[in-house]
Amino acid sequence: MSLKMGPEYTVWEKEQTAILTGLKGKDVSLLFSGGKDSSLCLHFMLAASEDYGFNIEVYAGTFPAHRYTPPEVKTIDAFWKDRGLTILWHEAAMSDDSLETAANPCIVCVQARKQLLHEAISTKSTDLANLVLVTGYTLWDLVSYSLEYLMGGVYAQPDREEVQRSRKRFMETGQRFYPFLKMEGGYSIYRPILKFNTPDVLRIIQEASIPFLSIPCHYAQFRPKRLLESYYRSMSLHFDHNRVVDFVKQHLGLPSVSEYRSMSKEYFHKRKFY
Repeated sequence: MSLKMGPEYTVWEKEQTAILTGLKGKDVSLLFSGGKDSSLCLHFMLAASEDYGFNIEVYAGTFPAHRYTPPEVKTIDAFWKDRGLTILWHEAAMSDDSLETAANPCIVCVQARKQLLHEAISTKSTDLANLVLVTGYTLWDLVSYSLEYLMGGVYAQPDREEVQRSRKRFMETGQRFYPFLKMEGGYSIYRPILKFNTPDVLRIIQEASIPFLSIPCHYAQFRPKRLLESYYRSMSLHFDHNRVVDFVKQHLGLPSVSEYRSMSKEYFHKRKFY
């Protein structure tokens, strides 16, 4: 099954032409959650793979289990199979019980999901210089990262413990502001949909009848990003990518591309900076 791509894809494809052209012959590996953002990312990347002649592999982790029920996974998997794509699903060794007793279940969950996908990617025998990791971060993610740091790392009293945590967190999230990073370890990281606001993401995938995870997370209230997104929705906010990035560079001290590129492969992987 092939889908007719809308005008948003045409605009996106023109903006991404230089990167997409360079993906031919690369080992393109997309990290897929089944949520709305990664579904749009896969939707566009799959169409681009046909237009630009590169292959794509998709890795998904089914954790937490209460969101990835067998019917839910089956529906999502069947849709992409109809488009000629096989998703490589990986189950976590841990159960949701570990979340129920955690002080912050979101931290435990994010770490578990990163570890699951990291292990799946690490088993690949590909030459690192040929590997391109693709993730589905969006503009609303970038806005939330900047606000988290503004409140916890800039506005907070300087002697408070959360300031150091916030600065460490910003070093991790800051690299996601860059759409394409070529690491010294040889591999690359590509974030194709950073300019998209969440309402546009939803509209595009709904128009294309793409199924995505419909079961809400039991612990969404523990994640600052989700709380901020509720505010954006209630206020009908629509952000401008260039303004967001320019502000973060000029006023929040976004680390430079060279700072991330110079990180050793071991450190980058240990922190799982995807």
